[in-house]
Amino acid sequence: MRALGLIVAAVCALPAMAQDAEELRLARDVLTRLQEQSFDKKREYCGYIGYNENGVLTASVPETGASDSCSAPFPRNMAITASYHTHGDFDDGYFNEVPSTIDMEGDKEFYMNGYVATPGGRLWYIDTQIMVARQVCGISCLPTSSRFEKGDMGEIAQSYTYEALRDKLGD
Repeated sequence: MRALGLIVAAVCALPAMAQDAEELRLARDVLTRLQEQSFDKKREYCGYIGYNENGVLTASVPETGASDSCSAPFPRNMAITASYHTHGDFDDGYFNEVPSTIDMEGDKEFYMNGYVATPGGRLWYIDTQIMVARQVCGISCLPTSSRFEKGDMGEIAQSYTYEALRDKLGD
């Protein structure tokens, strides 16, 4: 338990950092596995990535959310570095192909970065140090909903500042 305390202290002392390759690989694997379930159940799934008490990067067990939101309790015995979540199934009533400003605000509030998977199969990385969301990979890089309609949200940029995302979403 003391080792976890030292890991938590070390990670918490750092500002939110840009992703590393191991974290990205883990996020992509977790979100790839969750996409089909997210589409079938029309629900978001969410959790955290971080270091366990042995210093190994791992992902928490995903929580089931609602059609347009998800909240997971902070796992015990994990020094969290990032959140992850799906955006459920495609719905033309939502802007679900980009992270929301709430996604960005929530990660920033807890000093972590985030990963978001969309129904179109996009993978986004939220860097809360500079408040920018950028596409790690575009349409169909992750499993894609059969209901997905390309272009429904108009053109999707490769990245958005928090302010640009507010403008796009009309927040």
